[in-house]
Amino acid sequence: MSALQTQIVTEALHESGAPAGVFNIVTGRGEVVGAEIVASPDIAKISFTGSTAVGKGIVRASADTLKRVTLELGGKSPSVILDDADFAKAVPLAIAAGFMNSGQACIAGSRILVPRSRLAEFEMLAKAAVEAAVSGDPGDPATEIGPMVSAKQWDRVQGYIRKGIEEGARLIAGGEGRPDGHARGWLVRPTLFTDVRNDMTIAREEIFGPVLSIIAYDDEEDAIAIANNTTYGLQAYVHSTDAARARRVASRIDAGRVLVNTLAHEPKAPFGGFKQSGLGREHGRFGLEAYLEPKALLGV
Repeated sequence: MSALQTQIVTEALHESGAPAGVFNIVTGRGEVVGAEIVASPDIAKISFTGSTAVGKGIVRASADTLKRVTLELGGKSPSVILDDADFAKAVPLAIAAGFMNSGQACIAGSRILVPRSRLAEFEMLAKAAVEAAVSGDPGDPATEIGPMVSAKQWDRVQGYIRKGIEEGARLIAGGEGRPDGHARGWLVRPTLFTDVRNDMTIAREEIFGPVLSIIAYDDEEDAIAIANNTTYGLQAYVHSTDAARARRVASRIDAGRVLVNTLAHEPKAPFGGFKQSGLGREHGRFGLEAYLEPKALLGV
């Protein structure tokens, strides 16, 4: 379902003069091509990006040949808005973190933790930002949120929106169906819930679509506890005008990466998750070492 970007990478490697055989691509469904790769005794290392359920299956199947496995799996990343945050900066960053790649991102900040004392202010600004998000053709430079990858995923996201309403979350932007002005395509209305409890389905499960949940907290300790109350631990975001305080909070969040007042990506920094967000790390020195095996020569 995502072969086009792989084709572009392949074309770039060809144009750069990479030797034949250094990079090979075989497209196909995971239960067919992926299963053959995982079962093959000729393959020593698997690196997989995808769902936690499939990742667990890969670990089980790899046990027969004791393959080395790196997994970058699901996430339910918290954006922790501290009570001293500058909302003029924090709100756009939090919404962008949730809507990256149309919400189809393992690192999407889909849980937005907001101090109860400033909840109404945040809701007003976030509602306006979500309603202003432009949905449409991903080939159009003006588009901010494109379609879901398939009809099946569109239906799945619609189900989560319905579930949020059924469980008592309050819808303040978006909802079921397609965005206004779009009668076709797998576009989801950019959606924002508030009055979300951390035990609700939309706060527990990875939706993989443009659906965000605002969860109120009482104090800093409560915010950290809510942020960590998840089976995932891939990425988190912290927003504050006090850099030392932000770093202190970030250090206590169980996530492989925590971004403070930014959405910047650093490819030299290790990337990967705690808990059920994966095994091992990608990028930088840690990512390269995952493909190496130490070997010792002793004696003369």
